[in-house]
Amino acid sequence: MQIIVIGCGKVGSSLARELVEAGNEVVIIENDRNLLTNADDIDCIKINGVPIDKDVLKSAGIETADAVCAVTQDDNMNIMTSQVAKEIFKVDRVIARIFNPGSRELFEEFGLETICSTSLTVDAILRTLGGEQDEEYHLMAGTDMVFSTVETGSANVGMSVEEFSEIAGKHVLGLIRKQRRILAMPGTKIEKGDKVILAALL
Repeated sequence: MQIIVIGCGKVGSSLARELVEAGNEVVIIENDRNLLTNADDIDCIKINGVPIDKDVLKSAGIETADAVCAVTQDDNMNIMTSQVAKEIFKVDRVIARIFNPGSRELFEEFGLETICSTSLTVDAILRTLGGEQDEEYHLMAGTDMVFSTVETGSANVGMSVEEFSEIAGKHVLGLIRKQRRILAMPGTKIEKGDKVILAALL
């Protein structure tokens, strides 16, 4: 895929590095020349320029880009860049990082996919406090989802997955029983030693 990463801070450079290692064609745009040094070891094109400048975006190949990821530390910059990519250049996938959860509704009104790092951090801490492990985040149909596992105790043995789901406040996808994954079907009972696989919207 041809992907443009807007922002070369810790998130932007890490994202670009992973995308390049996965075989994607990546271009980074960063307004701060000093931040571009974060990508010195990445085999991709780096452009020092204002991300909302249409000429800068064209030089990055936005007219043929498959996706744009706006991950600067400025919500306003991310939304403006995302709007330009979506509305003017008709990029299919535009994903924006935001810090203020209150901005999400505004982003989604423009049909933009968002990742809210603040919400992700708070939710991760709450899940850790609740004993959940092995979190995985996925963006599905424009919605952030998290999948995790939680160990069961003696109080849960014999409980149905529906009962566990109601207590946890999350959907039970399945169980891990003796290193095998079992799909959660209506009426499935929890046995001693089971781990529960949970899914939730963020």
